[in-house]
Amino acid sequence: MNKKAFTLIELLVSIFLLGLIVNFLYTAIANLQKTNTMFSQKSKSMMNEQKILDLLYDDIFLADTLKIEGFKNSTLELLTSNTLFDIEHPNVAWVLSKEKDTLLRFESTQAFSTMTSDNTNLFHISKVGEDCERFHVYQSKDKNNILIHVKFKDKEPLVYEFFKPMQQIQVKKDTNDTNTSPQGG
Repeated sequence: MNKKAFTLIELLVSIFLLGLIVNFLYTAIANLQKTNTMFSQKSKSMMNEQKILDLLYDDIFLADTLKIEGFKNSTLELLTSNTLFDIEHPNVAWVLSKEKDTLLRFESTQAFSTMTSDNTNLFHISKVGEDCERFHVYQSKDKNNILIHVKFKDKEPLVYEFFKPMQQIQVKKDTNDTNTSPQGG
């Protein structure tokens, strides 16, 4: 007898095997999408972290004067030539706002210490990062190295050190660390 068609059993076996292959392919594609999403988020996070470090580095490297205040979290005030708002030789301050755990960058023609609720319109405020648990800037005893330590919630700390000899650095350690928000604001 010549066989010219598939038997019912052969057809059912081939449908079953096709179903298994489709199931494995669907699982592999779903895993690939999850991995792609995870790597995309990690890449975006790393790019944001690098942008923060680059901006902070440029502010400090191009600074003429630098003032570090605070014990637990630093307030960093600089007179620098790095600007985001086309201000010639701006005063820049980096502050960790405790109300919202937000790392802020202030830029103005006036010093950060002169900021009050009446003149906040003279300051450009940039939100650098959210969920920031720690922002600290250290200076070595020989005043040749500056160490930056930034810690965001659920992320590895950002630690960056660079060589920058500066003669006009003021370091003031405030033991109660209450001076982390602008006056009157």
